[in-house]
Amino acid sequence: MENAHGGEREPSPEEESESREGQLLREMMLRARREAEEGPQVPDEQLHSNDQLQRDEMLALEAIYGDIISIFGEEFGMRSFQILVHCEIPDGISVSAELFQGVDDSRLFHSFNVQHLAPISLTCLMPLSYPSRHPPCFTLTVQWLDRVKVSSLCRMLDLIWAQQPGQEVVYEWVQWLQSSALSHLGFDDEIAIHHSDSMMGPVDVRAVGEIVPVESVVQCLISYNEDQCHESFLSGLHTCMICLSEYTGVDFIKLPCQQYFCRRCMETYSRMHVKEGTVLKLLCPDDKCQSDVPPNLLKRLLGDADFERWERLILQKTLDSMADAAYCPRCETICLEDEEKNAQCSKCFFSFCTLCRLHRHIGERCVGITPEEKLLSLQERQKVRRLSKGDLEKTISLAKEMFSIKEVLRLCVQCPYCDIGISRVSGCNHMVSGNCGRSFCYGCGVAGCLGCDSSKARNDPEKVKKLDVTRFLTAQTDADASTERRKEPTIIRSRQYPCPSCHQPNSKVGNNNHIFCRACQVHYCALCRKVVRKYAEHYGPRGCKQHSVDP
Repeated sequence: MENAHGGEREPSPEEESESREGQLLREMMLRARREAEEGPQVPDEQLHSNDQLQRDEMLALEAIYGDIISIFGEEFGMRSFQILVHCEIPDGISVSAELFQGVDDSRLFHSFNVQHLAPISLTCLMPLSYPSRHPPCFTLTVQWLDRVKVSSLCRMLDLIWAQQPGQEVVYEWVQWLQSSALSHLGFDDEIAIHHSDSMMGPVDVRAVGEIVPVESVVQCLISYNEDQCHESFLSGLHTCMICLSEYTGVDFIKLPCQQYFCRRCMETYSRMHVKEGTVLKLLCPDDKCQSDVPPNLLKRLLGDADFERWERLILQKTLDSMADAAYCPRCETICLEDEEKNAQCSKCFFSFCTLCRLHRHIGERCVGITPEEKLLSLQERQKVRRLSKGDLEKTISLAKEMFSIKEVLRLCVQCPYCDIGISRVSGCNHMVSGNCGRSFCYGCGVAGCLGCDSSKARNDPEKVKKLDVTRFLTAQTDADASTERRKEPTIIRSRQYPCPSCHQPNSKVGNNNHIFCRACQVHYCALCRKVVRKYAEHYGPRGCKQHSVDP
């Protein structure tokens, strides 16, 4: 054989095995023909009867065991063929292999289970005197057995012929190899694979094979078992655990965690998460598994457009989770901040402070930005954008952000700890932030304040709420006393609002119509029952009211 460079290449072990098997079969043909010519002549009637019996046996073998591989056709007037015999292991079988490990070649036994074994290759040559006088000539090839054990199988086939001479025997050979070969070798419960140097015994010339390392044998068994299990899965019927419908294996998607679901359910499930933006929850649908779905599989399920959106969302959420990542306030390009909380955009080269998102403070420490300062900054940016004829979407976004801040300044007071806007509907000035859980005074914005002074107000002095300390203490004392006098707890039944995404019922916090579902991590409105994607767009003069009392 020649390689691509014109030189001779060494044949592979499989090609060597096939060539030796073919050579051995040709030698058997020539020897059988020489014996027929030199030995006693077979009458023509007997030859005709043998030919008919061989033909019938070939038809029976094809009908029972499927296609039979023809080797040389009917060269020399003889039939030659090959049958792949699969050993019967209905419940699978354990395989134990002896391996060498380490520098000192210490022995290690590795065990694994298989449901399918590589077949035994039986190659037969029917001489003209078969079955009246001589048995078929044959060779045996088994990838996972050494030649000593294969020779034992060869001797057993000779014994079967000796027990019924003059009769068709190939079917008996195939049936015995299929059902009794493993028990004959002592492999009833486990197949033991050892190194060739530990094997001692006579070797039959009809046992075709090479000395193969144990590691290669193990890899061959595992690969063949995986391929056959996959073929069995594709041809069998299975039930999807999402829609509980039954389909053939070709209609299923098998995940790396070995869980499988029908293609239609997996496509719907994947596209739903991409549409909702919850790509980090796009995991195995099995609640007990929750393993990742590989990107190459998602590309087949989503298509090009949805897969590109999935990639963008994954990148965005990954960058958002990075502590040193920040978005440029001008062009929204991702930037990396330095140790001084400053960053420079690689696209527009704007150098800004990541805390207040304004120009970097050279030689000064950032003290944060107030809502008024942010409003002025947005107004300046809007003027610049109008002069530069920017796109409409960004202009609308700026206007909505400005309107949102104006509403916060008009109706809310910022928590001194987390800066979240809080609006008081009724009650006293003692506020507890729902974001950080810490309390402060609604009048002046100072923690632990019982009396307000307008000079301490963080916002417009006209908005300062005066607090009557005497009435506050009296009301608090009465409330505590009434609580102690209660013998039975009062069950406060709040109205439930089902989530539009997962239908989980949730309650409002006070009179706030903005509800967050902890089951599916979705924000939605209690009035219109729709998912809230942008706070400033949903609540406003033309949208829903953020605060309302339940009827």
